[in-house]
Amino acid sequence: MEQNRCIIRQAGVVMALSFVLTLLPVAIPGIPGMPKIGAVPGCGGGALLAADEAPYRTYTFAEVGAIAQNNSNEIIRQKATVIQAENAKESQFSNFQSQVFEFYSNPDTNISEDSLYSLQESYENAFNNYLDAEESLEKLKPKVSYQAQKLYIDILLGEMQIQIQEMEVQRLENEHELAKVKTAFGVFTQTQLRNAATQLDRARETLDSLENTRNTNRNTMREYLNLADSVEFGLENPPVIGPYAQTFEEEEVLAEALKNSLALKQAQREVEDLTKRIERYEINGQFTQAQNLAVTGPSKDQALKETKQSLVRTVETVMKEFKGLDAALDKAKESLYDAQRTLISTSMKQKMGVATINEWKLAEKAVFTAEMDLFQAQHNCYLSAKKVILLNDGILVS
Repeated sequence: MEQNRCIIRQAGVVMALSFVLTLLPVAIPGIPGMPKIGAVPGCGGGALLAADEAPYRTYTFAEVGAIAQNNSNEIIRQKATVIQAENAKESQFSNFQSQVFEFYSNPDTNISEDSLYSLQESYENAFNNYLDAEESLEKLKPKVSYQAQKLYIDILLGEMQIQIQEMEVQRLENEHELAKVKTAFGVFTQTQLRNAATQLDRARETLDSLENTRNTNRNTMREYLNLADSVEFGLENPPVIGPYAQTFEEEEVLAEALKNSLALKQAQREVEDLTKRIERYEINGQFTQAQNLAVTGPSKDQALKETKQSLVRTVETVMKEFKGLDAALDKAKESLYDAQRTLISTSMKQKMGVATINEWKLAEKAVFTAEMDLFQAQHNCYLSAKKVILLNDGILVS
């Protein structure tokens, strides 16, 4: 009698599980109705669309880089810095010029030669600051363009991650419902049911985090594009990057980076200016002042040395990263191929009743994840090459 009850109970579990499994969607990539990773639902012309149906503009990869150079907050602040530096330069020159005229035209003036030297130094510093501000602005433009285009890629990758996570949430919701049925029939314990609920909660939290990151990135992109928060926009997907340099000699990159680095120029100028000031004091017999300045010499030399070392290390790191991209790209392609094979195999097993729906869903997720990794590896080739190109101009980007 007890054996008969056990058989009836097992049969009931099988029937309940079969009913739940019939409710789960089964689809294979390539079949109509199956979402494709990287293609955002509701997209027109391969662009990311906003939630509403209001008309909006779709920006290309090149447009984002070009527009950001005018609208970035960094650019706007640096333009203001240039204006301030120019005004300070003109003010110092005017003051210096009037004092020189007074010194030579009025024998009774109280202006000393030392004060003229001090005014000259102030003017030279203001002039150099102005030149540095202008050069900083010119170097900032391609840097901001790179940052905007990197954000472009990050936004597309973020959309892919959200799609994958949405699939994961759906899978875990189905697993949670299945766990409820198993628990009701005594196949699962309460601990196993709680574990299923916990996994689902964590997946939903991850999805919320990804969506928050997506919103933050899109708001930053609005700043680059000078768009109001209420204005929606699209990004061409996939992005058209165009040709770019892909072959570099590390020695040449280092030589150009050392030559064009503004930070290195400034550190070198600090050393040279200090040497000139010490020599002038010594020529005028002001040895105390010369000695006081000489005390700061070692710190200036050390700053120059550290600036150069930092730049050399940066070049080495960027070049090492660039040289490893081909291997990373090949690995991403291989991973996608393996994931696709596993999905085909799991799909066949599932149809034969050997594999579960959950196993098929995990294999499907692995394919989409591999596609996303390949997308990232492909665009890392451009981003890393762009880093090297900018280094040639003495521009460092993260």
